[in-house]
Amino acid sequence: MLSHKVILFSILLTCSGAFCQAYSQHKPLCSIDTSAFASGETLTYVLSYNWFFIWTDVGEATFSVTNDVKFDQNALHLHTLGKSYPFYDWFFKVRDVYESWVNPQSLRPIYFNRDINEGGYTKENEYVFNWEKGIVNARIRRKKGANKFYDIEVKPCTYDVVTAIYVARNINFGNLQKGQSVPIDVILDREVYNVNYRFVGREQKHVKGLGTLSTLKFRVELIAGDVFKKGQYLFVWVSNDANRIPVFIESPIRVGSVKARLATYSGLKHELGPIR
Repeated sequence: MLSHKVILFSILLTCSGAFCQAYSQHKPLCSIDTSAFASGETLTYVLSYNWFFIWTDVGEATFSVTNDVKFDQNALHLHTLGKSYPFYDWFFKVRDVYESWVNPQSLRPIYFNRDINEGGYTKENEYVFNWEKGIVNARIRRKKGANKFYDIEVKPCTYDVVTAIYVARNINFGNLQKGQSVPIDVILDREVYNVNYRFVGREQKHVKGLGTLSTLKFRVELIAGDVFKKGQYLFVWVSNDANRIPVFIESPIRVGSVKARLATYSGLKHELGPIR
């Protein structure tokens, strides 16, 4: 069930690659219009794992957007739930929550919460964004241990992993050129990660259950470690329409490979397409 964890994190991080490609063409990115989505949108992805050439659907991740209030401010609540299917719960039960409250107009994050349970391993991340001081007040708790508190310095255009996706979807992709590669700053745990993404090109992509869609394809070089090998890449296909939805993700890991595909959607601000 490591695949479920990797794919969920891949959706959260990699979709921001589109944002990176347009970074130099759309400044300042800390203030952006929410033209690609609206409150009421829900996207559900099926997560699959391949081991010895056998693909198995092991779980799903659901992304939703609702209106809310946080710290007496009107906000959009960006909520993501990742879970393993009941059949696999006995082996490696996953219940992951990632959520962010953001300014409805600029998408600047206000508050972020991460609460994960993966095979009995638990972790909590809580961020309060203090933009006047340029810091994030963080609370981190592992394995139900003691809370630890940190002040983490951040740049003006630093995003949590959930917000980065929705910022990415609101960038104008019209001038993208093959090979463009630009970094983005994403905060997770106590670190701010600077990751480079590259635009591969436009592609017709078949997605099971949806048909063939016109997409923009991106590539990100993965960080070598326990999950990924050096020189491995993750690929994401984004709908080439006004929604800019990640519709398919594929990545190798040390043992096997993982995929995520858009399975269902509702409340889209624009029609999904073109589809054949």
